[in-house]
Amino acid sequence: MFGKQENLVGLDVGSHSAKMVQVSAKNAGLKLLNLGIIPLPKEAFAEGRVNKFELIAKSVQQLASHLKIKDKLVAAAISGYDVMIKKIELPTMGEEELQNRMQMELGQYIPYNVEEVDVDYQILDVAKDRPGSMEVLLVASKKESISDYVGIIRLAGFEPAVVDVDFFALSNAYEASYGLSDDSVALVDIGASKSIMNIVSRGIPLFTRGISIGGIQITDRISDQFKVSQDEAERIKLNEIPSNISPQQVGDVFVSVVRNWVAEFKRAVDFYYSNFPDKQIKRVYVSGGSCRIPGLDKVFEETINAKVEVFNPLARLEYDSKTFDSAYIDYIGPQMAISLGLALRKTKEK
Repeated sequence: MFGKQENLVGLDVGSHSAKMVQVSAKNAGLKLLNLGIIPLPKEAFAEGRVNKFELIAKSVQQLASHLKIKDKLVAAAISGYDVMIKKIELPTMGEEELQNRMQMELGQYIPYNVEEVDVDYQILDVAKDRPGSMEVLLVASKKESISDYVGIIRLAGFEPAVVDVDFFALSNAYEASYGLSDDSVALVDIGASKSIMNIVSRGIPLFTRGISIGGIQITDRISDQFKVSQDEAERIKLNEIPSNISPQQVGDVFVSVVRNWVAEFKRAVDFYYSNFPDKQIKRVYVSGGSCRIPGLDKVFEETINAKVEVFNPLARLEYDSKTFDSAYIDYIGPQMAISLGLALRKTKEK
């Protein structure tokens, strides 16, 4: 009943690839035990949503088999696009009283039918300037979205011990690398078809936002401009440029798309400042498979006047140099931020 809590297998299923990470507590730090990534079949998706669960599950099985992962309990994350995250203020009360109140009053806080959602909440702190009140973070997701995701995991032969949200998994990875900071920092994970931003201070999310930017936009633009297939466009994006296309032409495509990305990002940041004008963003950490586009950090810095750096959460972990090549850790690390944040979760956690 009071057994030792163990870290779970972190499983991050995106729109382009699935990733798995295992870690263990090592003295005062963490040790990397296992990690891997596998591309997902394009035919498993339709209009940005999974429509062939069995194909995703098969890919996850293949990855786990390749990594020789025997543990069946995983921590996974649903997309922030599928959840509502809201900070509410209530009179100070205990956990049991809060639970009763939320059951009775939930409908006034969420824009959904309460029968159609799963809800979680956490007391954050005493409300600023109002010591008799407290701030509560409320998270609600459609049951259908969670059920679909859990179905994929079970089809792959695993059991979801924890279902998190990608925003919070990203924050967990950051805290494991840098600890808590009083400064406001923006964590931006740029994926294949969508991106997320979580602005945090001392581990508390101040602002979360899904942003419609992703690496597939570059692939699509290359495909359209040079009249090549999606696969050829992807290779060109990765710098396999054929002789009939100049690097300058490809560079121009990158610049054009990145300008759109920065405009989207700037809109989200401006909205954040309209709500938190006194909480200046001091630093931006970018991760995800599309975060290392040349010059992206400089353009972001010029746009929001904050230092930008690529976030590699694996860089501060211990690992066996006979098992993991340091160059590979440096290359793959930014893509594994969410999966590492999930791997930090423990059995028996809420």
